[in-house]
Amino acid sequence: MNVKEPWQITSTEFDLTSEKLNIWIDFTRGSKFPCPKCGKLNCSVYDTKEKVLRHINYFQYSTYLHCRIPRIECEKCGVLQIKVPWAREKSNFTLRMEAHILELSKRMPVLQIGKLLGENDTKLWRVINHYTDNARSKEDLSDVCVVGIDETSCKKGHEYITLVVDIKDSKSNICFVKEKTLRLFTSFNKDLQDHNGKQKQH
Repeated sequence: MNVKEPWQITSTEFDLTSEKLNIWIDFTRGSKFPCPKCGKLNCSVYDTKEKVLRHINYFQYSTYLHCRIPRIECEKCGVLQIKVPWAREKSNFTLRMEAHILELSKRMPVLQIGKLLGENDTKLWRVINHYTDNARSKEDLSDVCVVGIDETSCKKGHEYITLVVDIKDSKSNICFVKEKTLRLFTSFNKDLQDHNGKQKQH
């Protein structure tokens, strides 16, 4: 969990009835923290907010971290919530749990993951979408020159998905869109240019 000074585990409790392991984490009284925006050191704690995060299971038991997350007061930036080393801001899960969710998503549908973990699939999609969007924002398509396009119906009726693949690197999926092929080109051309790709004219 990467619990280091000034953080410490203050208490643990195993609830046999609910099959849950609860872990309480707190910071040492009088601790100061860097500003998450400008990096200024030794900012005083302004107040704290209680948060509960789902962690990876301890054997078959659900594990939850309970922690007070401080907001610091920076002379330059004002009052801001700090970043903790074991979780993303605004996430309901620890980083270890998010990594577990992403690994499971490679092998099974999100609805099935939700049933396995006992979590709402909406929360799981937020995690998957965050890391997918983050990875896509850094993607460089400047070397793409030939693409393959495949369209298929994903449900009964007229709901289609279209997959765009880099022909030179057959393992690289460039774009995955819930649109028919004809409407795809506008979306794909914009996406290509947004990621350093160039539309060649013939």
